[in-house]
Amino acid sequence: MDAWQVALVIATLPLLIHGAIRWQTAVLVLAIGVGYWFAFALNDYFDAPFDALDRRKAARNFFVQVPVHGWMIVLFSLTLLSSVAAAYAQFGLPGWSFWVLSCFVAWAYSAPPLRLKQRPGFDLIVHTLFVQTFPYVVCMVLIQASWALLDWVLLAILSLASLTAQLEQQARDFVVDLQAGGTFATRLGRRRVVRGLRWVTAVCLLIALISVVQGTIPWFLLPFGLIGLPALLHRFWRKPEAPRSERLVLLSTTAGFLYTGVIFCYFLLS
Repeated sequence: MDAWQVALVIATLPLLIHGAIRWQTAVLVLAIGVGYWFAFALNDYFDAPFDALDRRKAARNFFVQVPVHGWMIVLFSLTLLSSVAAAYAQFGLPGWSFWVLSCFVAWAYSAPPLRLKQRPGFDLIVHTLFVQTFPYVVCMVLIQASWALLDWVLLAILSLASLTAQLEQQARDFVVDLQAGGTFATRLGRRRVVRGLRWVTAVCLLIALISVVQGTIPWFLLPFGLIGLPALLHRFWRKPEAPRSERLVLLSTTAGFLYTGVIFCYFLLS
């Protein structure tokens, strides 16, 4: 749930900032949320043999609990992606280009033979560029907005947030990833990764703080920072081998999602 909620919230931000809220863009944001839900579900499908090795992860993976035939996955994927394509098609060739790129990355990251998530270095690059950063770029380009300082600041924060989310996840899944083929974290070591995670998180918080003090970030974006702050601070005081609080992350993303709905309606009706 946190995956599609975060993507949907991020995709909404350019529309709010640049006054581009209309039915056409609302459908695009919805399609982005659905697309990210699909990408993470696809990742679970290809992760199922490895998640089955860990009791906790097996319990959270639908495809471990309920085996699904490959032809069903193909049929469902084609049907869902076709409906998502309709939202992108409104924007002509740029929209189609982003749709094709999205489909390719979702497949290449999780599925063999590429399975970039198990290629140290590529796992971080793809996650940084496409998990939390990509929805913002897609909407900025498709609504043809002019990039301002605020957009670049948010893009920097989102990139660092996406990078740290991947480092945090790899630290959590360290043991399973060792058996599954390895990641950046298994090459570098868990303690070094956690140390890097904390440093990058500190840089991300510092950029946000400076931007708030300078007035670059508008008032309606401040609650997003406050909502996500507890989950970020939790990285500094928990032990390296301790996993992140999934409940805290889910509560944070759900609160951000609900707040986005409130301000979306506010700007739509004002």
